[in-house]
Amino acid sequence: MFDIGFFELLVVAVVALLVVGPERLPDAIRTTARWWSALKRTLHSAREELEKEVGADDIRRELHNERILREIEESRREMEQTFTETNQEITGSLEQQARETASGTPLPKGEPTQTEAAEGTVPAEPSPTHPRAEKEDYLPEQDETAEELQDPEYPEHWHDFGDPDMNPDHPENIAQDTEKESQQEKDSQP
Repeated sequence: MFDIGFFELLVVAVVALLVVGPERLPDAIRTTARWWSALKRTLHSAREELEKEVGADDIRRELHNERILREIEESRREMEQTFTETNQEITGSLEQQARETASGTPLPKGEPTQTEAAEGTVPAEPSPTHPRAEKEDYLPEQDETAEELQDPEYPEHWHDFGDPDMNPDHPENIAQDTEKESQQEKDSQP
């Protein structure tokens, strides 16, 4: 605060010793220390009283709450923007699929849809036709229907069902279950 070093304190002590004298120096130091502590206490209590009157704690708390509310509002806006973008993408994809199924032929990949052309937003990359496909993990076989994937000569190679022993929803297991249920119904009837 005052930027006083050891040498300056030594000079002040020597001057005080010469001016006050060795016999009155301890009393002078005690008196100075009492005044200094009383001054510090007075300043501290005045500061606390001023903060109470101004309401510094309340102001700090309000500023903190405003900052938190601002952050929450920003995150809410970001989430709404993400939701609307996702909703638009899904709606566009569903509309495109509906047009494809209605016309029976898929639209060319680079051609914008009617809504995109009307809005003036043409996708930079061709989007995959499968609604759940992501651009980075899109595989062309996702466009195939379940009937196209089922090979009657090699049922163990059905892409959607896998091993009949591991998958309870496999068509072979379902057929066996229905046979068992029908057999049980016949047995239970008198």
